[in-house]
Amino acid sequence: MKGLILQLIRDEYQPLLQLPPTLSAEAWSDAVTKANPILFYLNDGAPLIQIGEASRQSLLKFLKQEFGPAQ
Repeated sequence: MKGLILQLIRDEYQPLLQLPPTLSAEAWSDAVTKANPILFYLNDGAPLIQIGEASRQSLLKFLKQEFGPAQ
């Protein structure tokens, strides 16, 4: 489950932050663990994992700080 959540976060934030695809899964895992976002599991016919609205901006800010500016 952790791998799926990390992949979902990576898929959303990697292009947004223009980060290189070569960042390791370990780097993403460490950054997301430190940011500690609030996640919701929704099941309205189809299961969905969603980042809490309050966590979106703080996660984005933390990932920018953690990974630095895109080269």
